[in-house]
Amino acid sequence: MNTSTDRAASIGKLLVATLAILSSAAQAAGFDCAKASSPTEQRICADAQLSKQDETLQALYAQVPASPDWRADQRAWLARRDACGDDACLRNLYADRIVVLRHARTPFHWGTRWQRVDAGGHDGAQLDITQVNERQFSFSFDAVAGVNSGALSETARFSAPDTASYVGDAKMDTQGCVLTFRRVLNRLEVEQQGGAFACGAGVGVSYGGDYVAAARDPNAEPSLLSLGVASTPAQDAALRKLLGRDYRTMVATASVVDTQADNLDGNGARVVGMFVQGVACDTKSVLMSDAHGHLWAGVWEAGAVSAPAQLRYYTNVAADKQRLPKTIAAVNAETCPGEPVTVRMMP
Repeated sequence: MNTSTDRAASIGKLLVATLAILSSAAQAAGFDCAKASSPTEQRICADAQLSKQDETLQALYAQVPASPDWRADQRAWLARRDACGDDACLRNLYADRIVVLRHARTPFHWGTRWQRVDAGGHDGAQLDITQVNERQFSFSFDAVAGVNSGALSETARFSAPDTASYVGDAKMDTQGCVLTFRRVLNRLEVEQQGGAFACGAGVGVSYGGDYVAAARDPNAEPSLLSLGVASTPAQDAALRKLLGRDYRTMVATASVVDTQADNLDGNGARVVGMFVQGVACDTKSVLMSDAHGHLWAGVWEAGAVSAPAQLRYYTNVAADKQRLPKTIAAVNAETCPGEPVTVRMMP
């Protein structure tokens, strides 16, 4: 028989466990969420994924060399973080910074393979630097933006021990292209002046950005949440369940994301349009979502040669399973010239 002493002991154990859980939740970020004061800190503490990213970042930062330069670099990053206006911005900044910090102890050598830090996953770039001497080095870029690409192999000349530049010319058909290479602690910062065409690249392709020394792509796989398509972790989880394998298909179409696309249905749903640069007419997606958890999604995929493209339509609204919303139907009408589209109503 349970005595009052037993019940008191049980209640005491339950209270201790509850307090431990609450304490763990409050410390899930890299700082004490109970003391969060700025809007950015409060936003981080309110989101489990952002809290986890902050915790990871703090653990990595604790391992970087203890130097004034690294402290100044971290303060500059924190200023950029605090200027973010939404969760998607924060997720991407954290993802990029985590990649940088994971490579913090990699010795800096100009002559190696470099990979661009790219949380979005649709703007990859690789840079090989060879034949380095005190005056110059050879470089070779390979970069993409959607299905468009760019490649440039030339010579950059040092203007200081940590800075080199390449200036295009008419002979190489790169007049107006200026690339500046700067060492920043463990990474390489590339600044591009001049448009894609001036630098020998396709539409939307750039060589600029931060690079870390790595043989392979060091970036985390993007998600609809990190890309700003899903607005919350719960919505991202619901989309994974609804779309199944087409979750990855939708991510692959999100080279360009429009979070303020037109709603033609008048139902108050948020509409996000996505497409891949260069093949926007048949490699695209649309997501509609409302405050009640209702989802409507269209995923387009190009067919094989001479085969029609395909629209796969998903919704968790039973009454709309066999009816395309006007918003998705309108996007379906904007197909590649002469290309038929097969519509599949997914279960």
